[in-house]
Amino acid sequence: MKKIIYYLLQYSWLTLGLFVLSIGIVLLIRANLGPAPWDVFHTGITNYISLTLGQVMILAGGIIVLLSWVLGVKPYTGTVLNMTLIGFFVDYIMNQGWFIVPHLMFYCIIYMIFGIILCGAGSGIYISANLGAGPRDSLMLALCKITGQRVGVVRTILEVSVVIAGYLLGGLFGPGTIMFSLFIGWVIEFSLNLIRKLTSYSVFINVQNMLLRRAHCHKSC
Repeated sequence: MKKIIYYLLQYSWLTLGLFVLSIGIVLLIRANLGPAPWDVFHTGITNYISLTLGQVMILAGGIIVLLSWVLGVKPYTGTVLNMTLIGFFVDYIMNQGWFIVPHLMFYCIIYMIFGIILCGAGSGIYISANLGAGPRDSLMLALCKITGQRVGVVRTILEVSVVIAGYLLGGLFGPGTIMFSLFIGWVIEFSLNLIRKLTSYSVFINVQNMLLRRAHCHKSC
């Protein structure tokens, strides 16, 4: 029973992180100032196939997961959920029309800033769930293992490559892409440090014990 509750809390935390990250992705796209590097690539792909942005993200994520697996990095449940849920959430948020496209530059910049913050916060939340790296992080780890290069070098080459490919495919690109690349690492680091201070493994255990006590009390009463 304890394990079931703990896993439910862990996966709920992961899902929350992916949902927050998805909101950030949509804000960056709606800002029309340039999305994250991988989303430059994803939006470029949508120009050539009749799939939604979320479906393209899932498709690309699946291919990347398989490639990473072949290269020696085994996917975990968190990896698969990352691959599928973000695409689903992005399509859902965009279809619901939660965020209209702003016409004033001031609001575009606000969208961009909050998009970067939410992407970083969402990444920090899902990473802290400890359920496995996302598809693109798995590919990065696989390439690091094969080439022997540092994470920073491999990640930079990957990000630059997908931006160039996405731009050539007609994907969205702009100053927001550059701002994202410059600040996302710092936002994720801040988010992880804050989460470590506010939450930890013990928090999951405390919530788990609280739920068990309530269930026991309910049965006793």
